[in-house]
Amino acid sequence: MPEIYGAWADRRSNIVELGTLTAVGETAAVEVSGDSFTFVHDVTGNNVTTIDEGSLDGTHWFSLDEAKTHGSTGVSAVFYPNRVVRYVRSRVSAIDPGESVIITMACD
Repeated sequence: MPEIYGAWADRRSNIVELGTLTAVGETAAVEVSGDSFTFVHDVTGNNVTTIDEGSLDGTHWFSLDEAKTHGSTGVSAVFYPNRVVRYVRSRVSAIDPGESVIITMACD
């Protein structure tokens, strides 16, 4: 986790691609300095469930909100205001073979 993303930087520096997932698992975690987050899920497939997570210590993770099931290919965004965490990541809990999701996060 080499960089910290958050309100103190210019807008372009607050956006990071967390990764592309093609199987159940999680993206790399990033350290943040802010309390409002936008997660963008760019899904290819019809059965992808994502869970955006936060952590105070980088070890113990919790959901920022409910899991989001994506039933078709497309791009969607989830907005999380007033969430004070030190680290964020995304997790995929369901995905069919040949499907993928690219996850990008912005913090302010």
